[in-house]
Amino acid sequence: MKVLNLALTAAALSTFVVSTPVLAGDPVVGKQKATACIACHGSDTYPGIFYTLQLAGRNADKLTVKTMKYKTGKILHPMMNMSTAFFDEKEIEDISAYYQSLGKPAFTSSLITIKGDDDAPAAK
Repeated sequence: MKVLNLALTAAALSTFVVSTPVLAGDPVVGKQKATACIACHGSDTYPGIFYTLQLAGRNADKLTVKTMKYKTGKILHPMMNMSTAFFDEKEIEDISAYYQSLGKPAFTSSLITIKGDDDAPAAK
C-alpha cells in the first residue's frame, strides 16, 4: 500500500512539474529592468503609447529571440537597436519573462493584430 501511494505521489508530482511552464528569466527582476521598455510596450498598469506594440502575454522565449536580433543588429530599428544595446542576454530574458507574466493586455480588439504577434490565427 505504501509503495502504491508513493508511486501515485511521484506520478502526480512529475505531471505537475512537466505541465508547469518554465520561464528562462525572472519576471520580478524583469519588471525592474523594463523601465526603458514601458513607454512603448506598456506595463501591468499602463498600456503603452502604441496599442499595436503591447508585449503583455507574449511568449517569453520568442520575445527573447526577437529582442536579441535587435541587440545584435540582425533586425534594424534605430530605437530598438539603441534601447537593447545596454542589456545583456540575461536581462533580456528577465524582461521577456516579465511581459509574459502579465497575461494578455486589458485593451484588446479582434480587429487589430498586435504587431509581430505569432499567435494570430492563420488565414483560411
